[in-house]
Amino acid sequence: MHRSLALLIPLLPLALASAMPRAHAQDALAAPAGYALRGTVVNSVTNQPVARALVSLAQDQAMLTDSNGQFAFDNLGPGSYSLSVTKPGYQGRGGAMGGMIRGNSFSRLRPAPPTSIQVGPDMPSVTLSITPLATIAGHVTLSTADPDDGIRIQAFDRRMENGHPHWTIAGEARTRSDGSFRIANLEPGSYRLSTTATLDRPGLALNTHGPIWGYPSLYYPGTTDISGAGILTVGAGQQAEADIALVRQQFFPVTGVVHSSSETPANFEILDSAGRQTGLFARFDRQDGTVHAAVPNGTWTIEAHVYGQSAEWGSTTLQVNGAAASFAMSLQPVPHIPVIIRRDLSDSATSPPAGPGPGMNLEITNADEMRSEGGGGMAHNENSGSPEWQLNVNEPGRYWVKAEAWPPAYVSSVTSGGVDLGSTPLVVLPGSTPPAVEVTLRDDGGTITGILGSQTPGAPNPNAAGESPQVWIYAIPLFSTTTLRDVMPNSDGHFSLYAMAPGSYRVVACDAQQDIDFHSAEGLAA
Repeated sequence: MHRSLALLIPLLPLALASAMPRAHAQDALAAPAGYALRGTVVNSVTNQPVARALVSLAQDQAMLTDSNGQFAFDNLGPGSYSLSVTKPGYQGRGGAMGGMIRGNSFSRLRPAPPTSIQVGPDMPSVTLSITPLATIAGHVTLSTADPDDGIRIQAFDRRMENGHPHWTIAGEARTRSDGSFRIANLEPGSYRLSTTATLDRPGLALNTHGPIWGYPSLYYPGTTDISGAGILTVGAGQQAEADIALVRQQFFPVTGVVHSSSETPANFEILDSAGRQTGLFARFDRQDGTVHAAVPNGTWTIEAHVYGQSAEWGSTTLQVNGAAASFAMSLQPVPHIPVIIRRDLSDSATSPPAGPGPGMNLEITNADEMRSEGGGGMAHNENSGSPEWQLNVNEPGRYWVKAEAWPPAYVSSVTSGGVDLGSTPLVVLPGSTPPAVEVTLRDDGGTITGILGSQTPGAPNPNAAGESPQVWIYAIPLFSTTTLRDVMPNSDGHFSLYAMAPGSYRVVACDAQQDIDFHSAEGLAA
């Protein structure tokens, strides 16, 4: 039986900015001309006008703001238009997620959504705010008189992936000749910094005789253990300072023998105690099957990956203490985990849930907060006599599962060996295949409907000329599940969420997109 919950959510007096998706903008451009859209682009922190910002209208027209931050588009037909704004040094509105390269600095940015404007009679002037980006700058000093340029610095920030936190690379830079560095175009937030290891002689043949010297990787302010790394918090338009001192150390030879059944050569990585790549490299000698590397004193992990249809993986941990070290590693096949889809559907259900396809999508992400590597997804199994679908995994580890069904179905449960994968990670051990992932699909879900703001005194009218309010509705599940649902209301304030799994939800309206940790009590409280 379908159930429907009708909600009326008042819009709190928040500073709403930017946009719902553009509706019929192409038709509006073809409509009779006559209206002018005028506005100003301002700095969200100082409220000062921003000159030479690129304002794009519905991907059809564009212009730069003048010295007063003003722009104007004339002869527009009535309707809803999408406005995007970009400017170097600012977090733009609209556009795709991407990176920005400037000099020897690189950053990954998440643009804010575009702004929706309703053009019509009594058209007011609009104000578009863009947020200045942040910067982390500092110096790297060396314990010797060696040139300190070209040292790689990475900045990590903590982001949510399907409700689970991960520290990912947000930007990086290399030091200049005086040891200074600057990682620009960062979103306001909290960051960790690390250097990557460098050897005195890059490209050194690691099996040569004689001592090897270099600088190990280090976390700011000066530790090899990420648990002791400092946190740099920087606001919009601000610059944080970070100085790092590196001490030259001897690197000791590491030699390993690798056994693999694959003819494809393996790729090797040297990781620190947190599982992060160090910048150190390993060279594989195909003639004798040996691996050569050089590392300083400490604990290190060497991982090997063979990618492709017959994927293999191996790992070993080394403790180096003032002398050469050796290891032996056997690569083992990475398992393909069977996926069993149970369709508990009504007779009236139609394709795709009851059709030949899976009726759903299944993905996994690493459950280790510091490791963004790993992961995988569901694929068709070509082996006869086996389950039709399988989960391909890149390497052993602990993984969070994300399962989404195609309406009108919803995911009722996801388990492996009786373990609920909505609240517990999937564990993949080396050399073994976990029990099949079993997914149950049902189509007796409910619907959440509601109206936003239309009956709230003083709430903005979404149909009035000018900037349209931008709101996201989140239905946060208060039970074990792998996904979070959200929707944006229509132009009249109505919204609906269909094919909802039965259970209790906390429904909230926000004037900006949210990263919500909906799996923990702390995340729900926030």
